[in-house]
Amino acid sequence: MKKSTKNLAVIFFLGISSGLPIALILSTLKALLLEKGFDLKTIGFFSLVSLPYTFKFLFAPIIDSCRIPFFTKIVGQRKSWIILSQLILAIFISFLGIAGILANISLIAVFAFLVAFASANQDIVIDGYRIELIEKENQGIAASSYVYGYRIGMLISGAGALILAELLSWDIVYFIMASFMILFSAFVFFADETRKNFQPKHHDFISWFKNFVIEPFADFTHHSRWYVILAFVILFKLGDAFAGNLTLPFLLEIGFSKIELAKILKTFGLFATLFGVFVGGLLVKKTGIIKSLWIAAIAQMLSNLAFAYLAQIGYDVESLYFVIFVENLSGGIGDAVFVAYLSSLCSIAFSATQYALLTSCATFARSLLVSSAGVFAQALGWYEFFIFSTFLAVPSLIFLFWLTAKTKSQKRLSPNA
Repeated sequence: MKKSTKNLAVIFFLGISSGLPIALILSTLKALLLEKGFDLKTIGFFSLVSLPYTFKFLFAPIIDSCRIPFFTKIVGQRKSWIILSQLILAIFISFLGIAGILANISLIAVFAFLVAFASANQDIVIDGYRIELIEKENQGIAASSYVYGYRIGMLISGAGALILAELLSWDIVYFIMASFMILFSAFVFFADETRKNFQPKHHDFISWFKNFVIEPFADFTHHSRWYVILAFVILFKLGDAFAGNLTLPFLLEIGFSKIELAKILKTFGLFATLFGVFVGGLLVKKTGIIKSLWIAAIAQMLSNLAFAYLAQIGYDVESLYFVIFVENLSGGIGDAVFVAYLSSLCSIAFSATQYALLTSCATFARSLLVSSAGVFAQALGWYEFFIFSTFLAVPSLIFLFWLTAKTKSQKRLSPNA
């Protein structure tokens, strides 16, 4: 196997490792909670357990500059952090399954939060490792390989877990998911290390804080209207995430089985998403990032109306196929365009920390802002809930208009505009 092919395979499997935990706490866990009798309000607020993804920019400087005693010397700086994160994830995922069987809401919340924390740390180091491992001219291919792996990871812990839950108890399902993380950690041992003889410079705290924390953020403020950029990044996925927070409970409530959802929502939906990622990549290449952002934002907003339609007609398998295709196609387009946009905003010198900052802002909507979704669903009913979620996309369009009104004079917004 050629070295470049091997490295792309490594990135693909690391993508699976990144995608697997997040579906367990943002999707599959909600099916468990619904089965255990918890109400929509409680289930909706469980999006708060993903807050570590929002604040991962705080951990990035530490992971980027520190060694793990003894372990880093044995396997290398990047690999040691990846393996440690994966082993910790295996432990926390196992305990989350036990807490689910006990139906102890406090324990479920604690271990779901810990899974999110370990997963966010894994994402930080994998992003840095990916950039260092792959040559600059192959970064686009590497990103695609990572996204495909990520989505397959979500399929395993989404559709795979739902199917297993029909046959096995939830704790066994979560033990199986944990075993995947152990397998990935063993796989990483055989990957190449990008920082083989990493020796961190000896800084006092003030100089470390200045070099690894202040400078990356100060550099980002050189963007014209940087504060508007951050607001847009936060709001871009708000409407989509608000509706998505309760998609699984909604579909279960109107009569779809776990097996049907595994087949349609997770499996068919995956292929629709991957097709959307492909379309999004073409849009960026053919029209530039700015026009692509407009297309993606409007498509994501209108896709929520498909769920409003399903809420009106109720259980209908053919309609669900249509709704999932529309939703996942638009989501895939949005993912591809958004990653390209975030990447264009990062300076090469501070890419890891700045990318962590931007992705932290992007997950703010998914974690904190959508936590009240269950309250709105109970108060409004499903049809009105999805209509309301559609209008939540409007603020992002307003900020996008603000950013692009003078595109020609804002070259730093997008080099491809």
